[in-house]
Amino acid sequence: MHEAGLLAAAIADALAAPGPDEAAGPGAAGARRPVAVAIRVLDPIHVGVESARMHAELALRARGLEGVPIEVTADPVVCPMCDVANEVHADHPFCEACGWPLPDRGGHQVEAVVRWTAA
Repeated sequence: MHEAGLLAAAIADALAAPGPDEAAGPGAAGARRPVAVAIRVLDPIHVGVESARMHAELALRARGLEGVPIEVTADPVVCPMCDVANEVHADHPFCEACGWPLPDRGGHQVEAVVRWTAA
């Protein structure tokens, strides 16, 4: 369930952040509408890609932004034992090559970036 809170916070932060040409941020009067959201899963051991997508969709829907396309990517996790980059699944956090447990990254687990319509 922690994914729901992580994604809601990441979406809220991304929507509140000013764009490159917006000093007041997208919440200002006459704000632009988001056209896409990119979610990057930094810790795929604790947050699954499909779970991130679902919770991002719910967070956007709660803000009246259903239908905004969402792209979710996950960083590979490098095995500390054999140095192989792994595409991790949250239900199997072990190295595909040697079976060693993959490290917990800690810290921020997801990031979100919003693309806005042109001014």
